[in-house]
Amino acid sequence: MKQNILIVDDDKDICLTLSKILNSKGFQVTVANNSDAAISAIKGSSIDLVLLDVWLEGSKKDGLELLKIIKNYNPITPVILISGHANVEMAVKAIKQGAFYFIEKPFKSEQLFLIIDKAIENAFLKNKYEIYKENLDDSEEIIGNTVLINNLKKKIKQISASNARVLITGDSGTGKNHIAKQIHNLSARSSKPFISINCALLNDKNFDKSFFGEFTDTNKNLGYIQKAAQGTIYLKEICDLDHHIQGKITNFLQKESYSINSSSTGKDSFNTNIRFISSTSKDINLEIEKKRLRKDLLYRLNVATLQIPPIKKRREDIPLLIDYFINKKEKNNVNKIKLSDDVYPLLQTIDWPGNITQIKNFIEWLDIFIKSSNKKIDVITTSMLPNDLVNGDNNDKSSNKDKKSIMNLPIKDARKHFEREYLLNQVSRFGGNISKTANFIGMERSALHRKIKEIGIKK
Repeated sequence: MKQNILIVDDDKDICLTLSKILNSKGFQVTVANNSDAAISAIKGSSIDLVLLDVWLEGSKKDGLELLKIIKNYNPITPVILISGHANVEMAVKAIKQGAFYFIEKPFKSEQLFLIIDKAIENAFLKNKYEIYKENLDDSEEIIGNTVLINNLKKKIKQISASNARVLITGDSGTGKNHIAKQIHNLSARSSKPFISINCALLNDKNFDKSFFGEFTDTNKNLGYIQKAAQGTIYLKEICDLDHHIQGKITNFLQKESYSINSSSTGKDSFNTNIRFISSTSKDINLEIEKKRLRKDLLYRLNVATLQIPPIKKRREDIPLLIDYFINKKEKNNVNKIKLSDDVYPLLQTIDWPGNITQIKNFIEWLDIFIKSSNKKIDVITTSMLPNDLVNGDNNDKSSNKDKKSIMNLPIKDARKHFEREYLLNQVSRFGGNISKTANFIGMERSALHRKIKEIGIKK
């Protein structure tokens, strides 16, 4: 994405000369010869840097007045002031009002380019700070190697290369927030801010100020729109939005512009260049049926869809996820977490209703368990795993009851019971893939099919 530089100068010859030089350096250039044209350019397009003449003869506003308006709109946008009649007092005043640099005419093009490079780098670092403030995860990886996850990775790359709005669906804990961040990181907007908004925290009282900002003589509160300039806004859990707010966001997405009241210029309208990504863990069709989600908002947001699979549909990735979180934990931990070989297959049989978040919390539990133990633990065995994780909804009493009932069975029936439980767990472990299950347990695929049918396991 080319960086757009706005030149504001009443001298058309200077504008033409600077435009040619900047174009040759790969910049996109917008020219304004007066303050009205400059304000229109600021409102109507995304500007990365402003070269601003101080005097602007014949304009309604001079450069210093215009500087204030630009900084009210977006304080991160760097402004380089240019003047042929500069003095120290004016330069100090300009810097105090937010100018990045004050340069006198005439100047050498090499000097100007050096200042432009520093100004753009400075704005980039400020944007990065916003990105890190909203960072969802230290890692940019998507852990997994199943067909489902590999297909998801391909689709993410395709969607990231476009500018389409994206709706991410999936159960709680599947990594929707992380994937939203990765789409931004892989896009042409990666150097711009990524602003995450928890929809449940937006209410009708604070919406306009928090979303669009507020500009008065005493307050300059940037809204999410200004903070995200040319970047990405991520709406977490859109079904949690107040119905009235849904209407406001729908209207904004339709126009891709907004208005704010300013004490300097009255009511100003601005165009935007922002990508929207949204997510939900709820059933969208049910939410629309119950009139909790507006259809028109969904149509605006759901240009491209990503469905994130739950852990129970990609069980083969469970060992990879466990090892990933263990390795991440060990970077800042003296204690080493090691699992015995029989722990991994057991963990693959668990449904993990909390998905990736639950697996991450499980590794945290292991770390606490090792630290709080009176004995030195070298390896975590199956007997050390928490009962509520291994048995799911079952408690110890029901588990003991099953054991007692097996003890009362003849060996033929007990063997059949064990065989059924064993095969159920193995098939579940490999996500229902019969070929992989047969290969692992050492059976022919056709023989495993017959055995499954014989002991009454449904697909």
